[in-house]
Amino acid sequence: MTAELFKETMTSKERIVAAVTGKPYDRIPVNLLISDHAARVIGVSVGEYNNSARLMAEGQIAAWRKYGADNINTGPGLTGIPEAIGSRLAFPDSSPYIAEYAVNDEADLDRLKVPDPERDGRLPLFLEAAAIVLKEIGDQAPVNMTTSAPFTAAAGIRGTDRFLRDLRKNPQFAHRLLRLTTDAIIRFAKAAFGAGARIGLADPTSSGTMISTRHYLQFAFPYQKEVISAIAETTGAPPSLHICGNTSKILGEMAETGVAILSLDDSIDLAEAKAQVGGRVLLLGNVRPVAVMYLGKPDDVVANAKECLAKAWNAPKGYILGLGCGLPIDTPPENIHALVGAAREFGRWPLDPARFALSHAA
Repeated sequence: MTAELFKETMTSKERIVAAVTGKPYDRIPVNLLISDHAARVIGVSVGEYNNSARLMAEGQIAAWRKYGADNINTGPGLTGIPEAIGSRLAFPDSSPYIAEYAVNDEADLDRLKVPDPERDGRLPLFLEAAAIVLKEIGDQAPVNMTTSAPFTAAAGIRGTDRFLRDLRKNPQFAHRLLRLTTDAIIRFAKAAFGAGARIGLADPTSSGTMISTRHYLQFAFPYQKEVISAIAETTGAPPSLHICGNTSKILGEMAETGVAILSLDDSIDLAEAKAQVGGRVLLLGNVRPVAVMYLGKPDDVVANAKECLAKAWNAPKGYILGLGCGLPIDTPPENIHALVGAAREFGRWPLDPARFALSHAA
């Protein structure tokens, strides 16, 4: 059977639910953090997209319909919580970035408060975008809202260099920053659930590439676990967690946070992750976002997707095909089509390693 002959028989939402619960599905789900690439899909600037609930919703829906991936995500991304707390963003026609940090000295922290998701920063725009998407597509696809986890959000209000120095020189202050961002994320997660969306957490600054395992356990892990527990208690289901870079030394701790899904950077070997934690959490990943999706050709995408399938298709808690990080804004559309096409051609249920042409893989 070829990709052209394959007919999908499930909605994106049904497919994701089946994968998460260990049930059969028509083809393996493809989870993409389309993010600001959606602005390219509808022909607006990234700044326009990021400051309009209508454009965010329109872009995400258009991208979902165009490419056929199995999730829709309306932000707020890594910068939404820091911005709502008081950091100032810049909006070039590429990824928004933090131009001014809210906390330059300890006294600044005393003036800050947990933001109101209905009033502060652009959090209301992200919630409104989620509501528009849900009204438009109903139960056809899951609507997620990926936000920074506490450690990365703290770096977003303090500045990464200064925050990492605080871990050593002023740990009490670092914990105060983390208390604020933890409370902010929990409050936003509850508002997102009230709008009908699910939360995903991204914590790139807590990567093993950035900090030691000791600092991860002291400053990142407890707050991740607290947020994840609060989300699970509120929504009835734990969120996903993505940490960029090399996390091979903390995979066990990442699973111990209580997440339902571990999204893995492409620097991680999926076979190794499967061996370490595949019996505890569902794995997601990890096609190379830059070298393959952005810079490669469709054949490179298909080859990388087959490699990922070969390594993780039989993970005990399940596997979802996806990228090792967010989708680069200017990824060629033909490469995104190639990834979803690979899922349709090689990821049909029941998964069969003979289809991946990598029979040596575990």
